[in-house]
Amino acid sequence: MPVDDNTAEIVVTATKVPQSLADAPVSVEIAGRDRLALLGTAPDTVALATTVNGLFTTNLGAGRDRLFVRGVADGPFDGFAQSSVSVYLGEVRATYDAPDPDLRLVDMRQVEVLKGPQGPLYGTGALGGVYRMVPTAPDATAATGWIDVQGSLTAGLRPAGAVQGMANLPLIADRLAVRAVAYDVGQAGWIDQGGRRGINHGRTTGGRLALRGTAGWWSLEVDGTLQYAFVRDSQYVEGGDTLRRAVRLPEPQDTDFAAVGATLRGPIGAATLTLTAGAAWQQLQATYDASAKAAVLGAAGPVQYADARHYGVRSTEARLAGTTAGLDWVAGISVLDAGTRATGMLHPADAAASTTILRFDRQVDEQAVFGEITGHATATLSGTLGLRVFRSAIDDRRQDDERGPTEGSYADRVVRASPSASLSWKPTPAMLVYVRHASALRPGGVQAPDGQMGVAPYRADTLRETDLGARWHGGAGWTLDAVAFASRWSDVQADMLAADGLVSTRNIGEARNIGADVSVGWTPVQGIALTAGVLAQHARIATGPARPDDRRLPVVPDLAGHAELSVTRERAGWRWSAILRARYVGDARLAPDPTIDRETEENVLLGAAFGARRGNWAWRWDIDNIADSRADSFAFGNPFTAAASDQRTPLRPRTVSLSLRRNF
Repeated sequence: MPVDDNTAEIVVTATKVPQSLADAPVSVEIAGRDRLALLGTAPDTVALATTVNGLFTTNLGAGRDRLFVRGVADGPFDGFAQSSVSVYLGEVRATYDAPDPDLRLVDMRQVEVLKGPQGPLYGTGALGGVYRMVPTAPDATAATGWIDVQGSLTAGLRPAGAVQGMANLPLIADRLAVRAVAYDVGQAGWIDQGGRRGINHGRTTGGRLALRGTAGWWSLEVDGTLQYAFVRDSQYVEGGDTLRRAVRLPEPQDTDFAAVGATLRGPIGAATLTLTAGAAWQQLQATYDASAKAAVLGAAGPVQYADARHYGVRSTEARLAGTTAGLDWVAGISVLDAGTRATGMLHPADAAASTTILRFDRQVDEQAVFGEITGHATATLSGTLGLRVFRSAIDDRRQDDERGPTEGSYADRVVRASPSASLSWKPTPAMLVYVRHASALRPGGVQAPDGQMGVAPYRADTLRETDLGARWHGGAGWTLDAVAFASRWSDVQADMLAADGLVSTRNIGEARNIGADVSVGWTPVQGIALTAGVLAQHARIATGPARPDDRRLPVVPDLAGHAELSVTRERAGWRWSAILRARYVGDARLAPDPTIDRETEENVLLGAAFGARRGNWAWRWDIDNIADSRADSFAFGNPFTAAASDQRTPLRPRTVSLSLRRNF
């Protein structure tokens, strides 16, 4: 539940038509500026997930993590299946089958997490939900800016630094403005190897530039985003409560992200027209020590495997929204095309000639018409119907080395529909009760064409879910957001490890999940806020490959929860604040493959912050992972040894940071 003081004033924009959270018959969680500020000066997706019920991430590193919502999870491996959570930057689709770009949430107006399938409004891939980042728009009324510098120490006196800043400049008063954001965030390493300390140290650098103009009731916003992240080595260990691992060949990781977008909005008669166009690109380069599989891969001696991937997605959408004869409606058309190219190469340590052992190419084209219509039977009872009809064309081609069948391909052209229906009852302005049923799907693709698994394609999977929810904003500062849900997931796509260590997507059968997602908030007096949430679920593979004694879907736990307490006081011209936060994550199965008998352990992550602000100056002190937990997290380390060794990816150790901000 958001920590903002007035729930009724929070606006949901991810539903395509902005509406008050108090009126939205959908399971959604919104982190506004105040809530993001609780997480520090430049939080990332991993930090946000510690405060959002049902949002989970793997822990591979910046730009390589996968997002999962509730029980819709298909494994930690970076295969080629479409993501189960659609990631958006404003109106621009940021990913199709790429990992979460893990953009730093600097100068964001809010982040919205739609939970449950969102096929009618967002199309393929939104099985688990939608993760939407909304940057702060340029402001043409005043020139503003700030700069923030930070220093930190991770356990073992491992230093890192960060700097970020924002500048907003009106170019034409009340008509045209530009806004620029830049950041450079260092990561101290905490994994040691041989005589090398902190081998997984790294840095994330990025920024945004936006231009917004208005003319009458019309507005046009154009923006661009860049981010580059790298770590010098991977962050896993092998067995035991340790932050050290045996000597291996270096495993550096680099990720690049770029996006551009434009949004035109204005009235057409009594309706509002929104036109958007955008494109996003990602490049990932991950290197692994593949020496353990050298013989299987047809090599000799120590070898590195270089996994290079290039993703691109372009999207265009036009929609109208309005009210006609008492019916609220939105209707639109969208066009998307996405391309993926991946190459896997073996690099012998003795500098001998490299060998290409994997080539993968994908091209996707989708065209869709969609709409939602809401009717009001009475002043308190409303119903909504949604539908998306789309044509999807996908072409996959994968070629491995000469071991067995060398090439597999998949082509599919289908016309399908994703419906939704909801009924909401609002007996008082402070109370909303709703029931919603919706679906979403992901198209199929090509499997790994090796002699062991064959070349048959994997099929499209579909998730259908029913939610029963209640949202209440009562007296004495209390808020409640509760949802009971039940889902059925057919032909589940999951990424599996082959005998050679390469990843292939398979259908593993049918899965079902039932659970409850509950968040509460309490503001007893001004300046004190307590929020807490718990997710309890039972996500199980009903049919397909699984251990008879453990049929859990991977990565997501049966139980998770969080709590945050914030206190703010004014004293002697200073505004003082203190924050305490805690997150519990239960144990979870690592992978759907029954040959990998591994699970992550339950853990509790504690954090605190203390700061003050006066005039244009502010400072803040943070301490993360107070108990210095080394619990395993949702990730594997090296796919070439994951099945044979007890790999663990420990949480970042206790880290203390101090930041100083100056507003202008």
